[in-house]
Amino acid sequence: MRLHRPRHLVPLGAALALLLSGCGGATEKAPPGQATASAKTPKTPEAPKTSAPDSGRPWEPDDAMQRAERALDAYDEDGSTAQRADSGSAFLADGVRRTFRATGKRWYRLDLTCDTSGVREVTLTLTRGSAEQAYGIGCGDPEADQFNIPPGAPFTARVDAVRTGTGLVRWRLNTVAREDVDGCDDDIDGCGG
Repeated sequence: MRLHRPRHLVPLGAALALLLSGCGGATEKAPPGQATASAKTPKTPEAPKTSAPDSGRPWEPDDAMQRAERALDAYDEDGSTAQRADSGSAFLADGVRRTFRATGKRWYRLDLTCDTSGVREVTLTLTRGSAEQAYGIGCGDPEADQFNIPPGAPFTARVDAVRTGTGLVRWRLNTVAREDVDGCDDDIDGCGG
């Protein structure tokens, strides 16, 4: 293997003399009317560990997964008796079609969030038997959307594939005690007012 060397080498003695004389940090002379460029540039603030959706930075799956986890975790300390029954994620381009068993006596709570670039909202459709409800899910929200489902027959959660943007959908299915059901008792059958 041949090493490539730069064409313009400064002799070691000359480089050392230049550094010791303090001339290494000189500024360049700018044409009239323009500011001079300093050899020392100011530090820019360190970029955040995860980029916010649509912040101008490229969408990264790992960052999106972290944000989605934080949105789902927003309810972990609510004092409820929630127990995880299932969880998962899918890319928007694949969509979600998942059927969950809803056996037992405890209610089910589906927590769902999306993190995207170029998509502001996805539609979640919940079905059980002939009952069906559709909900708009805002992507990038700091808290996941929650849906209550009473125990009984299996139910299906569907988010249609979206090919016009990039992103993911993340969900958790929890069981909760009846007294911890907040809001509508059955988000599939509907709670009209």
